[in-house]
Amino acid sequence: MLLLFIWVKFGEPLFIWRAPTPEEIKQKDSPVRTLFSEIEGLLLMLYEIVYEIAYEEDMKTLLWAILFVAIIYTLGSYISLLTVIYICLVCLMTIPVLYLLFQEVVDNFIEDVLEVKDKILEIFKPSRRSYGRVLY
Repeated sequence: MLLLFIWVKFGEPLFIWRAPTPEEIKQKDSPVRTLFSEIEGLLLMLYEIVYEIAYEEDMKTLLWAILFVAIIYTLGSYISLLTVIYICLVCLMTIPVLYLLFQEVVDNFIEDVLEVKDKILEIFKPSRRSYGRVLY
């Protein structure tokens, strides 16, 4: 509403298109009404997703959503969205170049990490011999 107010009062010298009136919005073939219905559809889809997460007892998805919101909230209290966008753009421009320069070193490191991961997973893999006996 505030944007509409500013557009009506101060935006006429800046914009060619004037703000829509309530009569124009109420028309069935109005582009503004189509835009509002699209926004309403997106909000309804978001509501359905939240409903599925919260009420359908999908605890894993609910916990992931809570964790994601907590991480975003914590990061947002320290850095702004503009800073995050800047960091992402810098990473998108530098990481491929650095990988091409040090491709062999990075590939060797990844192979070592995968071997260590496989060894750790082998430790936690249950053995078949322990299923045959029941200890009392």
